[in-house]
Amino acid sequence: MEKILFFLCFFCQLLSAQNSRFIYEYKYVPDSTNKSNIIKDLMFLDVINNESLFYSRNKYIEDSISIAESKKGKFYIPNADILYRIEKKAGKVFFKTNDYGIGKIKVEESRKINWQIFPDKEKVGELTAQRAKCNFGGRNWTAWFATDLPIQDGPYKFNGLPGLIVKIEDSTNSHIFELVGIKKVIGSSQYPELDSRSNELYLTQDKFIELFKKYRKDPGSETRQLYLAGKIPDQKDSSGNFHKGAEIVREVDKLAKERIKKDNNIIEIDLLKDN
Repeated sequence: MEKILFFLCFFCQLLSAQNSRFIYEYKYVPDSTNKSNIIKDLMFLDVINNESLFYSRNKYIEDSISIAESKKGKFYIPNADILYRIEKKAGKVFFKTNDYGIGKIKVEESRKINWQIFPDKEKVGELTAQRAKCNFGGRNWTAWFATDLPIQDGPYKFNGLPGLIVKIEDSTNSHIFELVGIKKVIGSSQYPELDSRSNELYLTQDKFIELFKKYRKDPGSETRQLYLAGKIPDQKDSSGNFHKGAEIVREVDKLAKERIKKDNNIIEIDLLKDN
């Protein structure tokens, strides 16, 4: 948290440029049966011209590698933990990912976050922050926002408070985001787009939930369909090793099932409830 004080020295020019990257440490427990396993990731919230993009640093790096390898005619199986991005623009919030085997999807968030703001304050690093609470995604959240940073944004889908959310955690301490740095973004922030020539599939929240539940039951279904359609040929991986298309499908399916089995404590826990 000492980094915040250093970065705040430059905040006036950051704010005037509207090109700011807020860096959060994200600590979460993916498996509710193994609460000692706490994963940490660095997340970036890029705020540019009143729009923002929230994403994982590790996922950014892996997507960049995937694109570079595909240009060489090779495939790369990523291993990042956080696979989504959150885009906020024109007063709307969108969930974006390539994680469900059907290409790029974009889901508009239809639920409004209703905040309850409290007068008490505390220090979060070097910042004085005020407390707020909400219920979202099946979890009760406590947030701390800083009016000294007058941006109504925050990590993940959280927004709408009269200051940047500098810390937010759920009541079980399974998911915690905390601001650890601020830096200037030089130029425009361009995320490396996988399948840049394909269009995003727009989904409503209800359609996404249907797709999500289907994917959790059989994560390899869409990949197998792509293989049967001849879209996953025999090829070399990033290390130069040759793999048949069927072998690639099996490996992708295996990794997806292993990840889902241990991913039973997701941030929007209500998605795992049976209707």
